[in-house]
Amino acid sequence: MQTVQQQSYPRLEQGVEPIHRVALAPFSVAGDLAAAERRANLDASVGSAPRNAGVAPGEATALVARYLAEALAKQGLDVTTPDDLGRALSESGSSLAPREVARLAAERFGAQGVLLGSVARFRERTEDVGEDQAASVWFEVSLYKAPEGDKLWTGVFNETQRPLSQNVLVGARYPGGGSRWLSVDELARWGAEETALNMPLGATAGAATGP
Repeated sequence: MQTVQQQSYPRLEQGVEPIHRVALAPFSVAGDLAAAERRANLDASVGSAPRNAGVAPGEATALVARYLAEALAKQGLDVTTPDDLGRALSESGSSLAPREVARLAAERFGAQGVLLGSVARFRERTEDVGEDQAASVWFEVSLYKAPEGDKLWTGVFNETQRPLSQNVLVGARYPGGGSRWLSVDELARWGAEETALNMPLGATAGAATGP
């Protein structure tokens, strides 16, 4: 079973130079997280007490982006963090349009590729864990060539932890071999590491192009 669902695009298949310097843009919210953010903003506007909804959407996106940056750095890549690229984008007045991000990342940081992503779910497990109460994370990341901004690859991590008793092969993939319930933090970090391993960067960028 694939942990990260992947899609490659024609520009990658045509051939690209190996990417050793990559920049991450700040991640956006989507799906369940976007809905939670809208509810929080609505509650604030009418003076209602905030609901206990777990990790705030902005914090969740920052955590996933940070874990991905750390995972890429462990592979020996030169990584520009979302904080650094975010500041540069703000100073320049650029949007998060891929071509603008790619151009700026190449000019400011010498990036050969940029990553744009979103987080749609970041749900913590409950104390009485059952199938519907386990940690759950869903994020999507796309890789673009810099400075051109051509889309190369997209990876989607969408995982709700399942018990080892339900499926030994599936449960054994998790950190700890499925012997315990993970926190949402642990699940997100594992997802980021798996995504980084599958991303066509470094030597794998050339290998992914084929003959």
